[in-house]
Amino acid sequence: MSAPTAPAGRVLTVTLNPAVDVTYAVDALTVGETVRVRGVRSRSGGKGVNVASVVRALGGEAVVVALTAAREPDEFEAGLDALHLPHRLVLALEAVRRTVAVVAADGTTTSLQEPGGPAAEGTAEAVTAVLVEELAQGADAVVISGSVPPGLPVDLPARLAELCRDAGVPVVADLSGAPLRAAAGVGAVLVPNRDELADLVGAPARDLREVLGAGRHLLAGGAAAVLATLGEQGVVAVTPEGAWHARPVEVVAGNPTGAGDAAAAALARHLGAGVAAWPAVLADVVATSAACVLRPVAGEVDTGARARWLDLVEVEELDEERGARR
Repeated sequence: MSAPTAPAGRVLTVTLNPAVDVTYAVDALTVGETVRVRGVRSRSGGKGVNVASVVRALGGEAVVVALTAAREPDEFEAGLDALHLPHRLVLALEAVRRTVAVVAADGTTTSLQEPGGPAAEGTAEAVTAVLVEELAQGADAVVISGSVPPGLPVDLPARLAELCRDAGVPVVADLSGAPLRAAAGVGAVLVPNRDELADLVGAPARDLREVLGAGRHLLAGGAAAVLATLGEQGVVAVTPEGAWHARPVEVVAGNPTGAGDAAAAALARHLGAGVAAWPAVLADVVATSAACVLRPVAGEVDTGARARWLDLVEVEELDEERGARR
C-alpha cells in the first residue's frame, strides 16, 4: 500500500504535563544491581513535544503549546530552543518533571515517569487563551496529548478539543483515563491503545471483532474517528467511511517510548491535508511509528526506514458487521 507524503502544514500540539526526558543506554537492567550507563541523552519532551518534533522531521510546521516552570533558568524552554521548535509557553509550574527511559541492548525499555507538580491557579484560562490565539493565526490540525497535572480539570483537554472543532480544525486526542473519557464525545479523532479502548467502552478489545465494535460504539457517541493502536499487531482505524487494519512490515527492536507520538504526528499531517484515503493514512501511521522505534530517543524518526516501509505496509479493509477481513 503506497502512502503519499502528506503536504507540509501547520500543526499545533498541546502538552499540559511537559517533561525533560532522559534516556539511559545500558547493556542490561538488573534490579538491585549497580548498572553502568553507556550513554545518556536529555531533551525537552512530553507527548506533544515528541509529536511536534516528528512533524518537523517529516517536513511540516509545528508549534508547541505547553506549560512550563515559572522560575529561571527554564531547562524545558531551553530544550525547545535547542530543538528549533517554535513554542507558546504558559508559566504555571513550580518545576517541569523528569522522565527516565532505560533502554537495554536488546531493546527492552523501562520507563520511570514522575507525575508532575500542580499547575497554578488560572492556568486553564491561560492555556485556552493561547490556543485561541494560535488557532486565529491558522492551523491545519491540533494534537492534544499526554496527562493532566494536578490543579487542572480533567476535562480541560475536552474543552480545548471542542474549541478546535468549533474552529473547523481537526483535532487528535491522545489521552488516557478520565481526560480521554471526557474527550470521547467531542468530535476528536481518538488514538487509544487496546487497554484504553476497553476502558472507554467498558468491554474487552481482545480481537479485531471486539476492536471494531468498540470503535463503532465510540463513533456513535461523537468521536470523529478511532485509530486503535495494537502494538506489534498494528493499527485498526474505524471511521465514518469504513474500517481498516494495517500491520507493521516487520517486528522492530528498539525504544518504543515515542512510537505513539510518531503515529499521532503522521495522522495529524494527513488530517490537516484533508484525509484523501484512510488506507494511505494508516500506512503512513504504521511506517512512521515503527521508524520511531529505531531511534534512541522519543521524538526522533528514522526517515530512511519510514520511506522504505511506506510502500510495503499492507492495509486490509474490515467487514463492518463481523470484524473479518474482506
